[in-house]
Amino acid sequence: MKNSFSLLEIIITLIISSIVIIYSTLFTKELSLENRYNQELEIDKINFLATKVFIEKNKYNISNLQFSNGNLYFENNLLLKDVKEFNITKTSKQISVYINFKDKIIQTWEFSL
Repeated sequence: MKNSFSLLEIIITLIISSIVIIYSTLFTKELSLENRYNQELEIDKINFLATKVFIEKNKYNISNLQFSNGNLYFENNLLLKDVKEFNITKTSKQISVYINFKDKIIQTWEFSL
């Protein structure tokens, strides 16, 4: 009787520990995927904001910006990849830039001249 109870305890312990290990593994996998997605999103945000700063510093050379094949170029050098839409409106007092980046970040920037 004592041996059968000990065996039952071992079986229950194995079942519980297996469940804990399986769910811990699933949680770790989900956490890893979420972190990877967040990392890619933050890198995209950094690239996007760096482009904004670059355009702001070179606002007097805005005519050197070119948009082709989903990429944004400045003086034929790649500035930003995977741009879906890009439009520049220039007036005598300001420059307005509409940009759609990977359908994730859509903004309109306005720079005064």
